Amino acid sequence: MFAHAATVFLGAFLLFQVQPIVAKSILPWFGGAPAVWTTCMLCFQTLLLLGYAYAHASVRLLRPRTQGVVHLVLLVAALLALPIHANAALRSGGAGAPTFEILLLLLRCVALPYFVLAASAPLVQAWSARTSAGSSPYRLYALSNAGSMLGLLAYPVAIEPWMATRTQGYVWSWAFVAFALLSLLCVRNAWRAAPLAIEATKNACVPAEVSPRPTRTQRFLWLALPACATTLLLAVTNQLCQEVAVIPLLWILPLSVYLLSFVLCFESGRWYSRSWCLPVLILTLIVLTQCAALGARVGILFAVPVYSLGLFVCCMFCHGELAARRPGPERLTAYYLMIALGGALGGAFVSIAAPLVFRGFDEMYVGLLACALLAAGFVFKSPPLRKTGRAWHPALPVLIAMACIIAAVLSMRVMTRTQPGVRELRNFYGILKVHDLTAPDGKGDMRYLTHGGTRHGQQFTAPERRATPTTYYGRASGAGILLEELAAQPKLHVGIIGLGAGVLAVYGRPGDTYRYYEINPLVIDIAQREFTFLADSRAASEIVRGDARLMLEREADQGFDVLLVDAFSSDAIPVHLLTEEAFALYFRHIAADGVLALHVSTRHLDLGPLIVALAEGAQKSTLEIHSAASDEHATLDARWILVSSNTELLTSERVRAAGMPVAVSATPLRVWTDDFSNLLHVLK
Repeated sequence: MFAHAATVFLGAFLLFQVQPIVAKSILPWFGGAPAVWTTCMLCFQTLLLLGYAYAHASVRLLRPRTQGVVHLVLLVAALLALPIHANAALRSGGAGAPTFEILLLLLRCVALPYFVLAASAPLVQAWSARTSAGSSPYRLYALSNAGSMLGLLAYPVAIEPWMATRTQGYVWSWAFVAFALLSLLCVRNAWRAAPLAIEATKNACVPAEVSPRPTRTQRFLWLALPACATTLLLAVTNQLCQEVAVIPLLWILPLSVYLLSFVLCFESGRWYSRSWCLPVLILTLIVLTQCAALGARVGILFAVPVYSLGLFVCCMFCHGELAARRPGPERLTAYYLMIALGGALGGAFVSIAAPLVFRGFDEMYVGLLACALLAAGFVFKSPPLRKTGRAWHPALPVLIAMACIIAAVLSMRVMTRTQPGVRELRNFYGILKVHDLTAPDGKGDMRYLTHGGTRHGQQFTAPERRATPTTYYGRASGAGILLEELAAQPKLHVGIIGLGAGVLAVYGRPGDTYRYYEINPLVIDIAQREFTFLADSRAASEIVRGDARLMLEREADQGFDVLLVDAFSSDAIPVHLLTEEAFALYFRHIAADGVLALHVSTRHLDLGPLIVALAEGAQKSTLEIHSAASDEHATLDARWILVSSNTELLTSERVRAAGMPVAVSATPLRVWTDDFSNLLHVLK
């Protein structure tokens, strides 16, 4: 039993450690988009499904000794595939939706070790059920989920802050070797021990009423309950990542909550009861529906605990009902296979189907609606209610009403996107919305472009005001002051990372060249069709499709007089654009007396100390320019940091009057590299 428990625990630990390790390593190659993580989750869930399918087929079709031999061969093959490292040569960096490119990259990088880890848990539990009569194998399932949760929680606390990404891969690979050695003990046990009588094991481990062949309804619930929980898990993760940054912490927190519910529900039946869960679930559905409707206005300090607690309640309901329907040990692998299939279907819905079906992040409502309908169905079919003779349970009409409300909210969200004057689009990189409203000063109308909860550009619709620089790029902003200060030069070569609505094109003059780097094809389409900044600009405009970092690596030196970095995804920060290697690349493309200008107007992060540390490493000076919002000029609060060795420019009268030293932290900040970053150090 020790060998079984140790193998299951370590395997689960490694299974969920490798997810943030690999996902973080490939995140910069695909623009740092939140969908990178959901796509990785889809791949991991698919591999989990394949692992469970292999375990089920092995138990059903092979003799115990043959099972051990086949698994031993797979272990050796997985060891030969180590160490785990994503191949940088496979990154394309092009524009478009790289979902299948990410899936292929992950399959080449980690598929075989992950497959073996995924298959080991149900296989070892099946062996344990045969060799340890009187002991429930489902306790090992709870132990497996405990190992998974510990692996996740250890990553942002004990792994990420102290190890470079490449080192993490090597350490994980050596830990996999230890797992393989433990697995040999389990294979030896499977080889030596004859199977015990299934009937004896069944009677010792599970109630008699669970033993009969599962009905179609039971199989459907084995599929629907994990699919609902997984949909809500990924929907909550999307909501959180859109507003801060795509970082392991915001991947791990929801997933840990999800796994905790598995641990509690499968460890013992005392943790879950409808008597407490149904009332709390109803309240949770109300709160999460309201939070999803408010979006970014909820605020991250409120959103993180509320979404996490709400997800926990919903997962306790789904996994509690799932655990109550577990079969006897002879059907254990089939049960796990259906759970994995449900998880994979939920992942496929969020990662592939939802961006095609919905224009907004509406998969949250689908998950909440499914949760409400499942709860209503269980209450309606509850046997104890029939015995009391009551026609309905008090919770039943409330759950039906909640399902109707959620369905109505979802319908209204879909219908509002079809109204005139509103255009909302969604792809791999997020949601873009174009809509016309009254201008902030009340004089005429204005067209807005928003990404998630962040405004990325706006333009007066009146012809005489169309050339007004707005949002974060007004004439009093750091970008505006810098470009007007350099207007004395006959020609400017300006590089801009992040196109937005193209507002910066207003500053272009005849003879200037403005070169934009934009990874999101929808942004390019909207800037060219819905706004006129690019068309009206007097400068020559060049648009490079693809991730700016990868495109700059492949280009000859550009000799930019100014390079402006403004690559927000909602309010999230693409970390790979703020590393030591990224700064070295920028200054390779910037002229000797040129300027790097970074837009850092974020709600949740203070990037100033990091930029100062990066600038000092490049032997450059820094200056911060903060400009206040103005309704008259349709500008927002903007914070720009200028980095340059051109002291004459940074000390010029207008720049010096508007600028201030960048605040630094009291403790030295470790500089980010492509191999190391930690956003916990820069949270406000």
